[in-house]
Amino acid sequence: MEEKHTQQFAQNSSERASLVPSEDLDFLSLLASVQSYETNQPKTSQPETNNPETNQTENAIAETKSNEEKHRHHLWHRLSANQNKDNKSKDAKVKDTQSSANSAPHFTPLPSAPKSTDFGIFDTRDGQIFDSAMRLRLHTLIATCLMNGICDSRINAFMHLLQWPDSPKIVIIAGTFGKEITPDDGPNRKPAPVAPADNTDALRRNIWPQLGSCNAYDAIVERVQSSALQRISKAWQATKSFAKNINDSAAFATPSHIILLAVREEPSEQALEKICSVFVPSKKPICVSSLVEGVSEISSELTAILASIAVAPAIKHLPQVIHTDDVLPERALIGDSTAFNTLYNKVYQSLAPYSSDDPTLETIDMFLRFGGALDQTAHELNVHPNTVRYRLRKVAQTTGWDATDPRAAYVLQTAITIGRIRDSH
Repeated sequence: MEEKHTQQFAQNSSERASLVPSEDLDFLSLLASVQSYETNQPKTSQPETNNPETNQTENAIAETKSNEEKHRHHLWHRLSANQNKDNKSKDAKVKDTQSSANSAPHFTPLPSAPKSTDFGIFDTRDGQIFDSAMRLRLHTLIATCLMNGICDSRINAFMHLLQWPDSPKIVIIAGTFGKEITPDDGPNRKPAPVAPADNTDALRRNIWPQLGSCNAYDAIVERVQSSALQRISKAWQATKSFAKNINDSAAFATPSHIILLAVREEPSEQALEKICSVFVPSKKPICVSSLVEGVSEISSELTAILASIAVAPAIKHLPQVIHTDDVLPERALIGDSTAFNTLYNKVYQSLAPYSSDDPTLETIDMFLRFGGALDQTAHELNVHPNTVRYRLRKVAQTTGWDATDPRAAYVLQTAITIGRIRDSH
């Protein structure tokens, strides 16, 4: 009897093995094949016997089968539970990723360059979405275009890639970073240290941490290009009278770097002084522009900045940090068109009479003609000297230039001259 059951078990095992392919299958496929085999197995009718050993063996086989079924059922439930857990965890990860993507700031997807020490500085303000190498390339493109007089929609496109607004508010600062090394020709001279070829990275490291104090969200720090200086110097019509060599762009004083601060609102004077302090050790002029908005205004103000640095050595009593309006007559003297426009639109137009009875321009002109002599001006105008004082004070409040100050009087005289020349055409 035992040999019979052994042969039957071997035969059943071989048949089951033939039903299952030799390829690697998962556990569910294996269970399905076993169940399908047992379902399709024909039931053979055996004669009923009352042998106790046979009944005991059949009961053992039935109990073994029931245990196997329970074990399979248990394994089936465990496998299903694990699959459900995996699916739930995957869904949770997808939801977390989507929520984090929605909450994160949206930046323009750009090619991401691998971070390495070759790039020098890495801007981590925008996380991993916008790498510093691409940001620096866009900074260089914008600065190069503006210095070369390109101020069209292409610059707006570059600024859009930097997530700047359509009409950004910009404050421009120009100066010389680092000290010039002058070799000592004396007998006790020491070897001069070698200056770095390009210290723009060091300047960026000084400027970028200070953006918060200036209400700025970005800053373009670039070296001034010689090609831009040549283009601007050619535009100055009177340059040939001052330059020993017409083709020499170094005939005028030039800054080494420019800083374009993209601000949300106008920064305070203290914050700008702190930014300008990086240029102070050079002991060369530092120029700060007014707040401008729009690409065309930025380009014009950049030209005014470079012109102000060029003419700054002509005025000895000015401080090291100057503004573009502090040297308006000198800029007009070398042919800076932006200075002509400023003197005509902001100064002369504010003095021009709104009616035939407005004596403001006549009073200022008479006062400057007589060299600031108050009594002589009043006698010529046939008015009381206090009337002249009142008119001068009114002009100072309107234009910001006090005719009693020699420097402001020079600005007013230049503006009146330019205005009358333009109005004569």
